[in-house]
Amino acid sequence: MFFIGIFGIESKQKEVAYVQEIGCKNCPSKELKIYKTYDFFHFFFIPLFKWNIAYYAICKNCGAVYEIPREKGEGVEKGYKDVLSYWDLKQSEKSESFPQRCGSCGRTVEPNYQYCPYCGEKLK
Repeated sequence: MFFIGIFGIESKQKEVAYVQEIGCKNCPSKELKIYKTYDFFHFFFIPLFKWNIAYYAICKNCGAVYEIPREKGEGVEKGYKDVLSYWDLKQSEKSESFPQRCGSCGRTVEPNYQYCPYCGEKLK
């Protein structure tokens, strides 16, 4: 975050949708959370404009991160049905910017853990 007085530049990541129709490419789960990431300029904490807008799908079970084309992500965010398909998911290298989750209990765990401290399951 860059901040000087009454204006600044920040990055934001927010969950925009939850999809249960598309399967993960790494595991049998059909539950994906769709996230929107972007940078924005704000004045008095009011966002004025955004850039670097990107959409990602994260598997709820294994935590795999997939990039989604921007136009498809915007459609999902607006609530359109059947916009996104299995073939739109592209494996992403940005998994370090999203928290690791346990496939068993779904809780957020540290990236260097091998076992979940909450339920004891081995992490993938």
